[in-house]
Amino acid sequence: MIGEARNNAVVRPGLMRLAVLAFTGALLISMGCLVSAHAEQPNGQNLDIDVKPAQIVILVDQSGSIRQEDMIREQNAASLLAQSELSTRSTVSIVGFASDSGSKPPVDVVCPPLLLTGAPERERIAQCIGGLRKRAAAEGHGTDHAEALKQAMSYLGQGSPADGPKLVFLLTDGVLDVSDSPRYGVDKTAQQRNDAAQQVIRQTLDVARDKGVQIWPLGFGKVDKNALDQFAAGGFQGSCGPSVPKPSATVVSTSEDVTGALLRSFSSGRCVGVGSVTNSQLGSGRDIEVPVTIPAIATDGSIIVVKNDSRISVEYIDPQGQPVSKSGESASGKFQASGENSAVEVLRVVNPAPGDWKVRVTSPPEVPPQNVLTAVTWQGAAQAVLHVDPPSPAVGQQVTVSLKVVLRGGKPVVRPELLQGLSFTAEMAGENVPARPITLQDNGQNPDDAADGTFTGRLTIPADAQQGVSLRGRVTGLGISAADAIANVTIAPQLPTVLATTTLPTLSSTVEPGDSLPATATISNNSGQRQRIQIGVQADGDAAITVPAEKAVHEVDPGTTTVNFDMAFGSTSPEGATTGVIRIVDAADPSRILHEKSFTVEVGYPFPWLRWIAGTALGAGLIVFALILVARRRDQEVEGLVVEAIRDGHRVSLQTAAQKAKQFRFTVDTSGPVPRLNIAEVTEPVAFVLTRSRKGLRLKTPFDGARTMQLGQEVDLGDGLTIVVLDPAYGDGQEPVSVGGGTPDDLYSPPGPQQSQDPLL
Repeated sequence: MIGEARNNAVVRPGLMRLAVLAFTGALLISMGCLVSAHAEQPNGQNLDIDVKPAQIVILVDQSGSIRQEDMIREQNAASLLAQSELSTRSTVSIVGFASDSGSKPPVDVVCPPLLLTGAPERERIAQCIGGLRKRAAAEGHGTDHAEALKQAMSYLGQGSPADGPKLVFLLTDGVLDVSDSPRYGVDKTAQQRNDAAQQVIRQTLDVARDKGVQIWPLGFGKVDKNALDQFAAGGFQGSCGPSVPKPSATVVSTSEDVTGALLRSFSSGRCVGVGSVTNSQLGSGRDIEVPVTIPAIATDGSIIVVKNDSRISVEYIDPQGQPVSKSGESASGKFQASGENSAVEVLRVVNPAPGDWKVRVTSPPEVPPQNVLTAVTWQGAAQAVLHVDPPSPAVGQQVTVSLKVVLRGGKPVVRPELLQGLSFTAEMAGENVPARPITLQDNGQNPDDAADGTFTGRLTIPADAQQGVSLRGRVTGLGISAADAIANVTIAPQLPTVLATTTLPTLSSTVEPGDSLPATATISNNSGQRQRIQIGVQADGDAAITVPAEKAVHEVDPGTTTVNFDMAFGSTSPEGATTGVIRIVDAADPSRILHEKSFTVEVGYPFPWLRWIAGTALGAGLIVFALILVARRRDQEVEGLVVEAIRDGHRVSLQTAAQKAKQFRFTVDTSGPVPRLNIAEVTEPVAFVLTRSRKGLRLKTPFDGARTMQLGQEVDLGDGLTIVVLDPAYGDGQEPVSVGGGTPDDLYSPPGPQQSQDPLL
């Protein structure tokens, strides 16, 4: 007999499945809590920041000394540079050059200046590269660097370096040779012609230097290294930062090294970060996966694949392991591919997901083995942010200057590893005030509060600055494109009578959304009368930070007063590093700023494992609640139960309806030696009615009232008839029973496979 204890204790199969689902949900809840504790959210400000545009001219040697394989590598290198350019406001020109034959000019403009606004323009670059070719003798197959540089300067002579870099990349395998060019004198000797071309080169380099044009020569083969050095040194000597090389010439031993060397020159000249250049062997009919890494500082990137054969296909996989579209947008960035049908393919990504990407390259069986090159370039579009405290100092007063950088989207850069190699500089200048640098540091030593990505320094306002000064902050280096910050400072006629300083939380402070951090302000009131000051906060990005009204306004008596206030972070504040400015003003005249200071804190959860525990506990509670509800409902349902009628040793079975029902109506025909069970219609008055509750079963008979019973309990109804109700889910060696009635037990066969005896299945 199966008793009441068994009836209430066993977990049924459907209930177990629900428990598993509920427990899985609990884990997802807890994991979601843990992940969100470290998620970085975009801040929504500075969405229009773009990397600075560039004007680029690529000069490609087409002289007779070029081998065919060298020409192909020059084409690939030029295509690589042009397509991987990051700004949609940049222009790229590609010019082939040899020498003047008398009937054909020395330069071939295969790609006139083209604004890279979108995929069609980049695709055009990939196609027009094919116009580069080795010159035949009758076409002029010498090497005229002079005319090549003049052609480049005709495109780059306008604007200033402040508008963005202006770059010439010169790819050549030889030395200047215009010995047979009538352009430099019909009756001149070969040496006189070459000397005349040298004079043109010197004049062109002078113009390049004045116009801010950098020249980056790349030579291979039998080149004149001294001449290439003169090209580099003769142009503009700008740089991406103190630690970044100025224009220089590079000579490689073979043309196979052209791509890597050119990318390094491109990095220094264009101020882009460049990852490792990987050469991989791709077999026929095979595929390879090559990793590339995009750092968190990147807002724009280009994944480069030099595949050499247009039939080779490329797939790009984001850090989450998901293939991305070559045109469109997803959580991993906004994508735009070019060069798919050429030897060089580039995927440009805006706002890429940082981390390890993969490039999957696949070769059809008919393509011979190839050497495939992969690389990635990137840049962070940013804005330098400068703060001066106090904003209006007097002559002789010491001021504190702080400089930080904020990426597109308002996300501050605070991680030290992302700032390595970057230079934070500031200088002061003004009328009658010579420019002077301001030493900045981010080491947590006075005047810097903490190593948090904000660089701080001090200066004293000089006596000759009575007309005001201008402060300029600049963040430079490879991988960053930051607009300068400028602060125009008005000089106060005398030392302010009310001074203020603050002690603020630092990056080591972590605050939960909806919580507060304490801060302190020290007010020096030298006015001789009570003053009323007001404390406010301006947050960068989407962080909702306020100073509660009851602690924002303070009355300060003459002398020194210390006041405490709270920085309250709204519940909607995104997690991650958050920056902003605390500002103290004259409450009677809020435009009169007494003090302002930037801060950086971490918004998140100090102990994320507590959230995991809380999430798990919540999930467990949901499981228990779900089990209780289902058990209660299940205890009232007769779904799946089996009614057996026993008479004179004969046993027949009838299974209840499959749908969830709270009663089961059936009839018993005892007119023959073998009883017959049948499902009764609702309208049939003479029927047995089986119901269920947490206390057990209740069987209402058509002739003598109701009987209470338990599962497996045989109930004698008289006239030799016994009824027993079973639940197949309990097992205990019972065979599954048939659906339907009226089948004698000696003719019965199970309708399906034997039921498992494990009550958890």
